[in-house]
Amino acid sequence: MAKVSGKKVTLRKKKKKWFKITAPSEFKGKNIGETVAAEPNDMVNRVLKVNLMSLLDDYKRQNVNIKFKVESVNDDNAVCKTIGYELIKSQSRRFTRKGADKMDDSFIAVSKDGVKLKIKPVVVTRHRVSVGVIKALRAKSKEYVLNKVKELDSKDVFQSVIQMKVQREMKLILNKVCPIGPCEIRSLSLVN
Repeated sequence: MAKVSGKKVTLRKKKKKWFKITAPSEFKGKNIGETVAAEPNDMVNRVLKVNLMSLLDDYKRQNVNIKFKVESVNDDNAVCKTIGYELIKSQSRRFTRKGADKMDDSFIAVSKDGVKLKIKPVVVTRHRVSVGVIKALRAKSKEYVLNKVKELDSKDVFQSVIQMKVQREMKLILNKVCPIGPCEIRSLSLVN
């Protein structure tokens, strides 16, 4: 049997301190919160979700959450990178009305700088349509989004989706197929 030595081992905890979390330059480096960590390196790769309303000070955008990942820590400031855009589930459920059809899709697109993005558009028609029309809507939306993402860097893709440019242009194209109501990007995220 092994003998147990009489030495006591004490663990000392490091004192934790507060670090400010700063949004990327697209959001003008706005302070988005604070968190506690023992070492600055403990902050790297932390993921946090922030409502777009609080970032842009626009109450109309409260139905969107933005995901950030801490990339680096300078002094007491953690600098983030945008990794996701997500429509709140209750908002996407609210789109669909009685007597309308909903088209969802999910695909991976590659941006100009070689970053893979998972994109999930959602389109709601104004009235019931056939399966063929929904297939045409799905094909047109996928073609448009893939071409648009191919032209832009990953930062610009997030920025144009947040500013609703992609959704507006996609709606104009899809209105030629059939009359549509809401046209949104339900989710946009980086693929590892």
